Amino acid sequence: MITDSEEWLDKLSESAAMQEIKELREQLQEYNRAYYDLDDPLITDAGYDLLSQRLRRIEAAFPQLADEESPTSIVGGRASERFQRVPHLYPMLSLNDVFSLEEVEDFIRRMRATENEAQFIVEAKIDGLSLSVAYENGVLQRAVTRGDGVNFGEDVTLNALEISNLPHRLSETISDLSVRGEVYLPIEEFERINEELANNNAKVFANPRNAAAGTLRQLDSAVVRERGLAFLAFEIQNSSRRFDSDREELIFLESLGFDTIKPSAALETAEEIFAEIERIDQSRGEFPYEIDGAVVKLNQLSLRERLGATSKAPRWAVAYKYPPEVKETQILEIRAQVGRTGKITPLAILAPVQLAGTTVQRATLHNQNYIDKLDVRVGDTVLVHKGGEIIPAVLGTVKERRDGSEEVYRLPGNCPSCDSPTTFLDEGVDLFCTNTDCPAQMVRHLSYFASQSAVSIDGLGSKTALALSEENYVTSLADIYSLKDKRDDLIAWGGIGREKSVDALLAAIENSKGVPLFRLLTGFGIPHVGVQTARSLAQAMKSLDEISAATVEELSAIPDIGQKTAEAIRDWFALPQSQHLISELKKAGVRTSESEQVEEEASTKRFEGLTFVLTGTLPTLSRNEAKALIEKEAGSVTGSVSSKTNYLLLGEDPGSKYERAVSLNVPVISEADLLAMLEENEGSV
Repeated sequence: MITDSEEWLDKLSESAAMQEIKELREQLQEYNRAYYDLDDPLITDAGYDLLSQRLRRIEAAFPQLADEESPTSIVGGRASERFQRVPHLYPMLSLNDVFSLEEVEDFIRRMRATENEAQFIVEAKIDGLSLSVAYENGVLQRAVTRGDGVNFGEDVTLNALEISNLPHRLSETISDLSVRGEVYLPIEEFERINEELANNNAKVFANPRNAAAGTLRQLDSAVVRERGLAFLAFEIQNSSRRFDSDREELIFLESLGFDTIKPSAALETAEEIFAEIERIDQSRGEFPYEIDGAVVKLNQLSLRERLGATSKAPRWAVAYKYPPEVKETQILEIRAQVGRTGKITPLAILAPVQLAGTTVQRATLHNQNYIDKLDVRVGDTVLVHKGGEIIPAVLGTVKERRDGSEEVYRLPGNCPSCDSPTTFLDEGVDLFCTNTDCPAQMVRHLSYFASQSAVSIDGLGSKTALALSEENYVTSLADIYSLKDKRDDLIAWGGIGREKSVDALLAAIENSKGVPLFRLLTGFGIPHVGVQTARSLAQAMKSLDEISAATVEELSAIPDIGQKTAEAIRDWFALPQSQHLISELKKAGVRTSESEQVEEEASTKRFEGLTFVLTGTLPTLSRNEAKALIEKEAGSVTGSVSSKTNYLLLGEDPGSKYERAVSLNVPVISEADLLAMLEENEGSV
């Protein structure tokens, strides 16, 4: 947890720092992909900021652990494959965030030390989607999203033409002009759209920014027209004319027909800047769009040019992030919700309260430890906060409001979805349902079991898994192996296609019966057991029966398996549901033991003499796991792409290594390709 004190940082060893940096980078990469690429955020803005700040502090304290692909060095997401990827003519960098007025004052002091005549302006920071629009001879030619901010963005010109207040033709025929601005969804439109979606039982948007990004990336331009997106210009990226100040640029843009961000007057003292930040904060409810901060930047453009930028952000501006709005309300009820991973999370049902312009009636309580630490009870008056996030969080209780009627809450001993026993994992922090066939988890379990990292059933993705589960064709993982007996029913139903599609799926299911034991173990989704751990487990113990009978001591003696993982394996195999699943898989003819031949193949040197480079976040493997798999087969893993690189292993959110690999014609492979290569006979690579 972030605190004002840096004592925790002073006590951090390099090995501990390395592990925490790895975990934080993986978390933030996942959150970045969801936020920038999928328009489906997984964490609150405030929560993301806390993680990002912690990572920055550790990286600054241990510069030897720096990595150019760290989320702290990457501007945004990546260009979507749904739109044409186009190179940026001018970088679309992000801003360095600051979270206190002291940090703003430090920024002002640095600017003054370098540029004594520095003047500043302050403007509201819109929580929208950044867009660059280019004009030739006064006519709109191209609109590009930020993408990775440096190299490539998405060409969304056809959709941008449907933004009502974005000029298609300028009022003056200027030969060359590129303008950067923010696409946003007005709050009134956001509420109208979400109301319509809710009435149609469709998934609602998490916040206006999410809605704006999702709308601008629609393949149907008519949807963009209907949803009422708007554009505010805030910067000239390139122009055949020259200007002295930011304010002059904005006045000129207004004369051309753009709606622009409204900056302050030119300011010189910290007191003036603080007052403007406070004024914007006090008037947040008056804006037609969501804002999440105030931008403080130099007004003189010549000074900006001299100061330049880092690889991520300009040196001449910072974004002050407002703390989340906090209000009081009452907890009416606490419900236990089962997520798709089986994790059971407490959800507070609140008396309605207005937060950040919306009515809030739910808030997360995270886990039992969080409830106990805050001493949250049903009936309590609590403090909740929200800052454009998916769901608010409870910050604390107002204990002086208690009247004795409040009730202590404990998460249930049985799953609210299937009534199976629950258990605490991850050092007793998170509660999970123990039932591998829990209806609340079935879709996720089924699609993961069928994934290429596990038993590899082509055609059984999340969409098909959902359809089979909703129609009760599959209520257990073992049920997929009895689908062959329902072939005619599946064809008549049509939920996964007709005869050809059904037969292809059934054939893939049949083929999956013979996968190596480690792939089956991976598919079980045992906590802390990924592909590499499953491989080590299968090599040491040749069958599910042998693993079932193993003690924690025997399991923890296996390479790649520590005490925590050994206990998770022992606990999973001890569950009656797990033993029933294994029994049903055996009856279906699924291979549950490993042969000596497979063990021999697994220990061959398939990658001897080959060099791999890893980039991005892989679907199921961590980078360390992928590296271990490659090195186990005598391959080598290096940190940079060169002409001597044999393969680039590509995950989500790749960095510059991908572009370099393409330029050098280095073969690019996916995690699925790597796993397939590991299954090939020796010498076939």
